[in-house]
Amino acid sequence: MKKFPPPSGAVFPWLRANLGPRALAPLTGTDTRALRAAVEIIALYSQIGLGGAPLGAFRDVVMCMQPSTRHLAYHSVAMVMDWEDRQIVWGLAGLPELGTVAKCNFEPGGSERRAAL
Repeated sequence: MKKFPPPSGAVFPWLRANLGPRALAPLTGTDTRALRAAVEIIALYSQIGLGGAPLGAFRDVVMCMQPSTRHLAYHSVAMVMDWEDRQIVWGLAGLPELGTVAKCNFEPGGSERRAAL
Protein backbone atom coordinates (compact mmCIF):
# COMPACT_ATOMS: atom_id res chain seq x y z
CA MET A 1 0.00 0.00 0.00
CA LYS A 2 1.35 3.41 -0.98
CA LYS A 3 1.82 5.85 1.89
CA PHE A 4 0.66 9.41 1.45
CA PRO A 5 1.83 12.30 3.61
CA PRO A 6 -0.60 13.48 6.26
CA PRO A 7 -2.60 16.56 5.25
CA SER A 8 -0.46 18.73 7.52
CA GLY A 9 2.61 17.64 5.57
CA ALA A 10 1.06 18.50 2.21
CA VAL A 11 -0.56 21.82 3.07
CA PHE A 12 2.46 24.10 2.54
CA PRO A 13 3.29 22.95 -1.02
CA TRP A 14 -0.43 23.03 -1.81
CA LEU A 15 -0.78 26.62 -0.57
CA ARG A 16 2.33 27.74 -2.49
CA ALA A 17 0.96 26.18 -5.69
CA ASN A 18 -2.40 27.87 -5.19
CA LEU A 19 -1.44 31.27 -3.77
CA GLY A 20 2.08 31.83 -5.06
CA PRO A 21 5.60 31.24 -3.78
CA ARG A 22 5.51 34.04 -1.17
CA ALA A 23 2.13 33.11 0.31
CA LEU A 24 3.69 31.56 3.42
CA ALA A 25 6.16 34.38 4.14
CA PRO A 26 4.08 36.01 6.92
CA LEU A 27 3.72 32.80 8.95
CA THR A 28 5.27 32.77 12.40
CA GLY A 29 6.15 29.57 14.26
CA THR A 30 2.82 29.74 16.10
CA ASP A 31 0.93 30.30 12.83
CA THR A 32 2.68 27.31 11.28
CA ARG A 33 1.78 24.98 14.14
CA ALA A 34 -1.80 26.23 14.27
CA LEU A 35 -2.22 25.83 10.50
CA ARG A 36 -0.90 22.26 10.61
CA ALA A 37 -3.30 21.47 13.47
CA ALA A 38 -6.22 23.10 11.64
CA VAL A 39 -5.60 20.95 8.56
CA GLU A 40 -5.53 17.75 10.62
CA ILE A 41 -8.76 18.75 12.39
CA ILE A 42 -10.49 19.39 9.05
CA ALA A 43 -9.27 16.01 7.80
CA LEU A 44 -10.87 14.40 10.86
CA TYR A 45 -14.07 16.42 10.40
CA SER A 46 -14.29 15.43 6.72
CA GLN A 47 -14.14 11.75 7.68
CA ILE A 48 -16.46 11.59 10.67
CA GLY A 49 -18.35 14.85 10.98
CA LEU A 50 -19.10 14.78 14.72
CA GLY A 51 -21.15 17.95 14.60
CA GLY A 52 -19.50 20.86 16.33
CA ALA A 53 -16.68 19.16 18.24
CA PRO A 54 -14.03 19.24 15.48
CA LEU A 55 -15.27 22.61 14.26
CA GLY A 56 -14.84 24.10 17.72
CA ALA A 57 -11.28 22.81 17.80
CA PHE A 58 -10.73 24.19 14.28
CA ARG A 59 -11.95 27.61 15.43
CA ASP A 60 -9.72 27.52 18.50
CA VAL A 61 -6.52 26.77 16.58
CA VAL A 62 -7.31 29.22 13.76
CA MET A 63 -7.83 31.95 16.36
CA CYS A 64 -4.26 31.27 17.55
CA MET A 65 -3.06 32.52 14.16
CA GLN A 66 -2.41 36.16 13.33
CA PRO A 67 -5.49 37.72 11.69
CA SER A 68 -3.35 38.39 8.61
CA THR A 69 -2.59 34.67 8.12
CA ARG A 70 -6.00 33.12 8.89
CA HIS A 71 -6.91 33.12 5.21
CA LEU A 72 -4.38 30.31 4.78
CA ALA A 73 -6.45 28.10 7.10
CA TYR A 74 -9.56 29.09 5.12
CA HIS A 75 -7.96 28.00 1.84
CA SER A 76 -6.53 24.81 3.35
CA VAL A 77 -10.08 23.52 3.90
CA ALA A 78 -10.30 23.07 0.12
CA MET A 79 -7.18 20.90 0.10
CA VAL A 80 -8.89 18.37 2.35
CA MET A 81 -12.51 18.83 1.26
CA ASP A 82 -13.67 20.99 -1.68
CA TRP A 83 -13.66 24.62 -2.76
CA GLU A 84 -17.26 25.27 -1.71
CA ASP A 85 -16.65 23.77 1.72
CA ARG A 86 -14.34 26.60 2.77
CA GLN A 87 -17.14 29.08 3.41
CA ILE A 88 -19.43 26.44 4.94
CA VAL A 89 -16.80 25.18 7.40
CA TRP A 90 -15.68 28.71 8.25
CA GLY A 91 -19.25 29.75 9.07
CA LEU A 92 -20.11 26.58 11.01
CA ALA A 93 -16.96 27.03 13.07
CA GLY A 94 -18.11 30.53 14.00
CA LEU A 95 -14.99 32.20 12.67
CA PRO A 96 -15.03 35.93 11.86
CA GLU A 97 -15.44 37.04 8.26
CA LEU A 98 -12.17 37.42 6.41
CA GLY A 99 -13.21 40.23 4.09
CA THR A 100 -11.75 40.04 0.61
CA VAL A 101 -9.96 36.73 0.06
CA ALA A 102 -7.76 36.10 -2.97
CA LYS A 103 -8.77 33.28 -5.27
CA CYS A 104 -6.57 30.21 -5.41
CA ASN A 105 -4.96 29.38 -8.75
CA PHE A 106 -6.85 26.13 -9.18
CA GLU A 107 -10.26 26.98 -7.76
CA PRO A 108 -13.09 27.68 -10.20
CA GLY A 109 -12.40 31.12 -11.65
CA GLY A 110 -8.84 31.08 -10.38
CA SER A 111 -7.27 30.50 -13.78
CA GLU A 112 -7.16 34.28 -14.38
CA ARG A 113 -4.91 34.61 -11.32
CA ARG A 114 -2.71 31.73 -12.53
CA ALA A 115 -2.21 33.50 -15.87
CA ALA A 116 -1.10 36.67 -14.06
CA LEU A 117 1.65 34.93 -12.05
